[in-house]
Amino acid sequence: MQINRIFEITYMLLNHEQVTAKTLSEKFDVSVRTIYRDIDRMSQAGIPVYTERGKGGGISLLSDFVLSKVLLNADERKSILQALQTTRAVKFDPANEETLAKLTALFGIADEPWLSIDFSTWYGPSAHDFEQLKTAILTQKVVTFDYYNAKGEMSFRSVEPIQLVFKSMSWYLKAYCLAKQESRMFKLSRIIRLRVSEQQFTKRLPEIQVDKSLKPQAPDMIHLKMLVSSELGYRIFDDFPIEAIQRGSSKALLVEGDFPKTDWLYSYILSLGQAVKILEPLDFKHELITLIKKMEENYHE
Repeated sequence: MQINRIFEITYMLLNHEQVTAKTLSEKFDVSVRTIYRDIDRMSQAGIPVYTERGKGGGISLLSDFVLSKVLLNADERKSILQALQTTRAVKFDPANEETLAKLTALFGIADEPWLSIDFSTWYGPSAHDFEQLKTAILTQKVVTFDYYNAKGEMSFRSVEPIQLVFKSMSWYLKAYCLAKQESRMFKLSRIIRLRVSEQQFTKRLPEIQVDKSLKPQAPDMIHLKMLVSSELGYRIFDDFPIEAIQRGSSKALLVEGDFPKTDWLYSYILSLGQAVKILEPLDFKHELITLIKKMEENYHE
């Protein structure tokens, strides 16, 4: 559509001192004459656009021009504000609020917080650590920290931070580990003594950043069948797919399905205490009994 093309042309001119009509015609797959008609319409709309002919010439905007609301319809203005409102979920960048306030005033639309998303957890990363990592990523500074892996082993890491990732209800740092010479994912809740160094790094090519942690080896699956007290239904409905849950009786829920046989599954079932009863498979049930007996031994003097 013409209005979309005009908006994109304006955006390009805001980011480039000068662009030729031929470049614009090739980008939008229209004739040079059509581009000049668009330029005329932009000028009629009050956008300070001008052209220079001859060698080295092209189309430009006055250097002090700022984007006006005249190029956006009501729905487009609302969409921009709503997109900014959703970024409030990550409460670590005051600039977001400032930008939202300016555009709200420019567009003449009241700031209505129709959506609230909170990514934080009771034991999540501190705002200070989050801000440090964000700064390190944007300024390309090496960061160091002590890290606890899933086995509880601590090691010192020196990494080139790439990206902050929110996945499976947890925050992670995607970074190139200088010791391992490959990309890794680090859970922020396991990072301590974080420090941003003065050492600068150059971003590596995407093909070098092979992130094995994003494609972990598929775990073994088991067909699990268990009864859980209805009193803990709030946990079951939070952590298992709805299609795997049935009403076993008035006092119990029947959970049945194929699940990955991981440490999480063992610890989760144990955390249910006496409110859970494993029905199948029997070998998994016996493994849990063995774990419970070992736990009991820890309390024998």
